[in-house]
Formats: sequence, C-alpha cells, structure tokens
Amino acid sequence: MFGPERLLSDVRNLGFEAEISKGRDNNSFVVIRGYEVLLGRFAGRIVDLGIMAPPDYPRSVASAIHIKANPQLLEKTDTVPNVRNITDSALGEEWRYWSKNFNWTGDHSTRRLISQINTIFKDA
Repeated sequence: MFGPERLLSDVRNLGFEAEISKGRDNNSFVVIRGYEVLLGRFAGRIVDLGIMAPPDYPRSVASAIHIKANPQLLEKTDTVPNVRNITDSALGEEWRYWSKNFNWTGDHSTRRLISQINTIFKDA
C-alpha cells in the first residue's frame, strides 16, 4: 500500500487521530488533529498537523509540514532566509506551510517522519 492511505494507516497505528484532506492545489494531505508539540518553545501547544501525502508515500515525502494553530506558532513574517520559510498553505487561510527538507534516505518509516517533525518543532 502506498500514498495517502498508507500514511493515514501508519499515523493511526501510531495512535494519532487523522483523516485525508484535499488541498486547494488538489494534493492529498493527512491531517493529524490535536497533535501535541512535544519539544522546543512550543512544547505543550496543540495544533492540527498536515502532511502532504505523495502517491508513492513512503518512497517519497513532501518537503514541508502544514500547521493550523490559534494563535499561529509562526507567521509568514517569521521567515528567516536559509533557516525557515513560512508561507501560505494549500490547506486554507488558517494554515501555514513550513518548508523543510526531510533528507528522505535510509529508513522510510512514518515513525521516523514523525520524529523528524518533532525535531522541526524543537528547532523552531
């Protein structure tokens, strides 16, 4: 199994409440509702976390996470060249796209992807 259904199954098996959603760009996303940020300055915050799910997931991943929080964790004005890029998200106005290259080599597991997402929050 590949693609959005695979990512959805994997995150549910890791204990998250999630669903598949289509973005305005017609890409599929797995949206984890009520994701608790575990590390960094935003630890303890509850957000909705969107992960674009390419058709060949887990062979490849998109180079971003999408965050919905109230108030937002980071805004577009928090972009720092060569450090982080925050832009509009295909998931809607209340979402933010955080650019991140996951260096997707080696272990292509969803557990590793979630670990890398936790590191994004730690370093934010």
